[in-house]
Amino acid sequence: MVTSICVFCGSSSGNNPNYADAADALGREIGVRGIKLIYGGGGLGLMGTLITAAQEIGCETLGILPEFLTANQPIIDSFGDHILVDDIFERKSLMLENSDCFAVLPGGVGTYDEFFEILAWRQLGQARQNIGLLNIDNFFDPLIVLLDQGVAKGFIQTSVRDSIIVEILPQNLLNKLID
Repeated sequence: MVTSICVFCGSSSGNNPNYADAADALGREIGVRGIKLIYGGGGLGLMGTLITAAQEIGCETLGILPEFLTANQPIIDSFGDHILVDDIFERKSLMLENSDCFAVLPGGVGTYDEFFEILAWRQLGQARQNIGLLNIDNFFDPLIVLLDQGVAKGFIQTSVRDSIIVEILPQNLLNKLID
């Protein structure tokens, strides 16, 4: 049974308002379903939109933020429970330990890093949680092509690629992640 979900997403909002709309919808859907939301601990960009929407529904949340980022983030006390950690490595380790599944929304280098680390851990048998991409307006299409090329060229196992859930609607993604 899924009781918690970790969401990776941008600390920027991007240049498409549909990204923020999807983050808002996902946050609300997580809250309505009574699932605990684990996130990167900040309140900017899509992450801020996600956490604000979830908390408006009364969602239990846990933000995990490296201390060196606190100078650049809104006061995290206003965003529910949080843990301050020393570095990004500890953050990702705690996210893995505290999450039953992972959802990835549009984001930048940090979001890709988190996605690929969890995917690598899954390939190595260190993570068993479901991983899903919320492919808003085809944002992840180039990434999907890259992963498929890795399979075609013999570098990525088909089972690893097939384990990545791709959906365009937050509700559908959650339905598949919690199965």
